[in-house]
Amino acid sequence: MLGRRFAPRIRGLKKQRIYRIDKEKEYGSLTPLIDRWDRTIHLDWICEQWDRMGQFYASLESGHVTASTVLKRLASYSGINHFYRANRELGRVFKTVFILKFMSDPLVRKRVRRGLLKDEEVNGLARQVAYGKHGTITARDLQAQTNTASCLTLIMSCIIYWQSKEINRVILECDPDGAEVDLSLLEHISPVGWENIILYGEYVLNRDLIE
Repeated sequence: MLGRRFAPRIRGLKKQRIYRIDKEKEYGSLTPLIDRWDRTIHLDWICEQWDRMGQFYASLESGHVTASTVLKRLASYSGINHFYRANRELGRVFKTVFILKFMSDPLVRKRVRRGLLKDEEVNGLARQVAYGKHGTITARDLQAQTNTASCLTLIMSCIIYWQSKEINRVILECDPDGAEVDLSLLEHISPVGWENIILYGEYVLNRDLIE
């Protein structure tokens, strides 16, 4: 609804449901998965609430309401609420399209896995940096929690920036052709991974010992 696409790696994909729009259409090999009565999208529910849904998500995009407020509001509705049903049906459309693309397109699966690995690297770096109090936020008020999270983000950004500069410095100072280094492999090197800090430290130590 906001022009963004959420592409997660869905756990237990084989247990997920997909849905159809047209009861009369033949879906081939997918028919056994969607031939039940509860696997049909109610487009009329979506069309009926479309204007209201547009206003609702426009408020979210403009910042008039927060994401947490939106989720609380949707969660407070019952299954018979028309607005809730319309959002649920639209979500099923997005989910079905994504699952079908994920299952049929190797490039989509590759992008999803790459994004997941990046998230895991960021989380791993955060765990290594936030070693005090086992990485838990113990502050009770929101402002203190926000300060802690902001400080962690700032430190991580500094580390990533430093590693990026170090990678660039090494490339500029060395002779890739003479060392037979394939620069095309750089796209597989991430300045986010906390293990790069350890590897770089070992490299500096070994270099000093050799010198």
